[in-house]
Amino acid sequence: MKHIAILCLGLTLGSAAHAAEPAPTNVEQLASTFAEDTGDDIRIESAEYLRTYSQEVAAAACFLYNDIDAEFSRELMHEARSGFDLRLDALLHGNEALGIIGGEHRKKTIVELEKIAALWSEMAAAVDVLMESPHDTDAVNVIKSKNLELFDMTDILVAHIEGEYANPAVMTEADVILLEIVGRTEMMTQKIAKDSCKIFTGNDTSEIKDRLRQSVGIYEASLDALMNGMPALGIPRAPTPEIEALLHEVQDDWHELLPILDSLLSGEKIDEATEVYMFEHMVEEAHKLEEISHAYAEFSHHEY
Repeated sequence: MKHIAILCLGLTLGSAAHAAEPAPTNVEQLASTFAEDTGDDIRIESAEYLRTYSQEVAAAACFLYNDIDAEFSRELMHEARSGFDLRLDALLHGNEALGIIGGEHRKKTIVELEKIAALWSEMAAAVDVLMESPHDTDAVNVIKSKNLELFDMTDILVAHIEGEYANPAVMTEADVILLEIVGRTEMMTQKIAKDSCKIFTGNDTSEIKDRLRQSVGIYEASLDALMNGMPALGIPRAPTPEIEALLHEVQDDWHELLPILDSLLSGEKIDEATEVYMFEHMVEEAHKLEEISHAYAEFSHHEY
């Protein structure tokens, strides 16, 4: 319960702290967009993708640089590299194929996206080098030094996009919170993989371990919230059989991975085969959560 309370408080306070510019509340504006689907849920989902990719690139870079599951890591880096470009461009200019109709119109959000693009260009250049030369220390150091800054920027962006596009004529507040929880949970898979890799490879400082413990706690709290609901915030249990089945798959995989993480945190040495197993399964968790995110986005269009 403690972790769930922390998660709820973090979501509430995080949105308040990040949303320096309040969401529009003009009744006429809401009425004019009633029943018009401009891909608001996909905009929110795309911002969440950027947040996840910031950590996916860093996790894959750590594994690739240290020769752990190198080909899989390279493929993951390529996927995240391409995905970040696609979603960033869609948020700026729109992408009808993705379901985002029209580009960003609010100047403050455009400025945020352009700052993210500038920082991403530095990381993307390093990613390109590392995919060709996996032991390039300069490239991996760029990714290590920039990924948390990129995460912070994309995390703020998610809050702003939610505030801007969470139109009550289309989505309820509960729908937006559900998309946020799923998106944050997906991102946590890669944050956990990244910090686990650091511990695998000898960077087992108390700071890294504390960060991993915190991520594990948030991840478990998030899964519990999605499975069982959060009545205090109006969040229902898994609303469809499809979502419930996918959540059970994620939870079952997580129960297999948790003993590995417990061993890591207790200081036990993990062999390379177990490292590979953990990494690939955390990626599988992310992909299943991506399916869940799509399912929730579709569910957000249900009628009341």
